[in-house]
Amino acid sequence: MPLTPFELGKLKIVGHVREELDRAAIVAQSIRCVSGGIETPPGIARLLIIVNGTSETLDLKAHEVEACESIVVGETWHKIAALIGRFAG
Repeated sequence: MPLTPFELGKLKIVGHVREELDRAAIVAQSIRCVSGGIETPPGIARLLIIVNGTSETLDLKAHEVEACESIVVGETWHKIAALIGRFAG
């Protein structure tokens, strides 16, 4: 069964976050993009990054995640960059 644009977008987000953290020489303990379950509302993906025991999260709407499957520009990527920036400062 092929992955949906939502699932592909989540994978691309995690991969991009890993690349950006590597470029900034920041070592992450964990990078996850989760959805479903009892902790995230329907239609939301939660990006969770843990660095040096500090966690930061960003909730993204389904259409934002799906857009990330095919492009790496725009408002969603600016939100992700700002989240990564919290670890650099």
